Amino acid sequence: MSHPLGLFLGIFLLLIWSEAVKGEFYSSVDSMQDLAQVEQELLNATRSYLEAQQDQLNFYRRYMEQIKREHEWAVGQLKLDEYLGHPLHAFRLIKRLVLDWDELIFETILENKPREDFRLFVDALTKDLGYPDQSELQGAIKGLARLQRVYNLSTSDLADGVINGYHYDSELQWRESYEIGVQLFDLGEYKRSLEWLQVAFVLLRNSPLEEKDENGYLSDIREYAAMANFELGNPKRADRLLQQILTPEPIHSAQQTRKYLESRGPGKNVEEKDPSWFANYTRLCQGRRLPEKRSGNPLKCYLDGKRHAYFTLAPLQVEPVHLDPDINVYHGMLNSNQISDIFVEVDKEEMVRSSVSGEGGKRTVRDLRVSQQTWLNYTTPVMQSISQIIQFVSGFDMAGAEFMQVANYGVGGQYEPHSDYFEVNLPKEFEGDRISTSMFYLSNVEQGGYTVFTKLNLFLPPVKGALVMWHNLHRSLDVDVRTLHAGCPVIVGSKRIGNIWMHSGYQEFRRPCNLTSDSYKSVAYRNSE
Repeated sequence: MSHPLGLFLGIFLLLIWSEAVKGEFYSSVDSMQDLAQVEQELLNATRSYLEAQQDQLNFYRRYMEQIKREHEWAVGQLKLDEYLGHPLHAFRLIKRLVLDWDELIFETILENKPREDFRLFVDALTKDLGYPDQSELQGAIKGLARLQRVYNLSTSDLADGVINGYHYDSELQWRESYEIGVQLFDLGEYKRSLEWLQVAFVLLRNSPLEEKDENGYLSDIREYAAMANFELGNPKRADRLLQQILTPEPIHSAQQTRKYLESRGPGKNVEEKDPSWFANYTRLCQGRRLPEKRSGNPLKCYLDGKRHAYFTLAPLQVEPVHLDPDINVYHGMLNSNQISDIFVEVDKEEMVRSSVSGEGGKRTVRDLRVSQQTWLNYTTPVMQSISQIIQFVSGFDMAGAEFMQVANYGVGGQYEPHSDYFEVNLPKEFEGDRISTSMFYLSNVEQGGYTVFTKLNLFLPPVKGALVMWHNLHRSLDVDVRTLHAGCPVIVGSKRIGNIWMHSGYQEFRRPCNLTSDSYKSVAYRNSE
């Protein structure tokens, strides 16, 4: 099948991918900012190159000016991270770098005389800053599909730049919608792929600009739509779409596609079965709770100046959000200067893709956790103050604390329901399991990114500077399964958090056991979602 958008790997991307791809980009908005610099460098280098190729400038300049306007508008925003925190902006940046630059610029340029100088520049740039590959594009697109699934976002609205009723200046062109559809097809997301292909078809038919070989592009969309229908168990619909291609053009490649489909059985139109926790998870992510009977007095915010002398003059601003297990939000714990100092320390470290604990305690990278992270010790002034805050608020001995994990969530960044305790395969460098979690919100999030407790019918929107704290273990040190929680996908914006996990060792006198075990409180929740 012909593919006008260059799904094949071009000369340029083979060149840079053979060197090194620096980590991941799509899973962290902070890392995405490096791509903006990469694109700026590529714009400059390519412009210089094209000035030596006067006979080819007519085509290249039109493309360069189009990208230049969008790029300059992007970097001209007050906060680049907020712009790149928008999932469509992030997709378009990665898509341009992975596909458009390769097909429209590099594949032809590298055949000419100045090729070697340009290649040396690109080598140096990619070694320094890295460059996204095809997996990055698929990661960004999976992020978009994840947002649609969790927040019930319609494909047509997303293509129009409308997210949850808010219109952003980020409409997609038919080519971009088509690329999303193609990539989702390759990922086996046939139903969602078909939605994007249908949007691409409508956008192309209604485009005010005259497209060269429009009928050829429409045929390509129909061909992918035919295969998606076939995989969804609709062979008759697939055949009708192929016939629409072959009637005016009998020798089209769709003929080979038809023969291939005839040689195998159609797929099964089986509805994807969501995990049992998914309905409540998505409901809470959308800011909706299940109705429940209230008992006792409603929870109220209060000031606490007695927990420690440190808070005598500036009492804790406590918002209790749940009782038994106690989950409290402490507002205003970090100011903007402290948060900036944290990120100064983060910039000194390497951010890596977040992993999860797998079989035998082995760490693995999976889509259930999409973010990047690093760890900060407590030796710098700002981290010493944070250590002091945690000790004074929790009452725990910091000898049992892990380093603070700072995480940043990118396109559709999330962490599906999980528990912070280990229960098994406890780390050898700490005494006991994780008795508590202290989570700082280091940024506000424009849309999405809630912390939800699926067993407790509770959601918490990120509030910059606030601290959320809860116990993962009962006083008996048995795990409290009620603390199952999740980080909802970020829709628009950049979510940054700082986690400090405290272990039960050294805490015997800070949170002593009762005379009788209290683990019975969570027994009924163990098999519930």
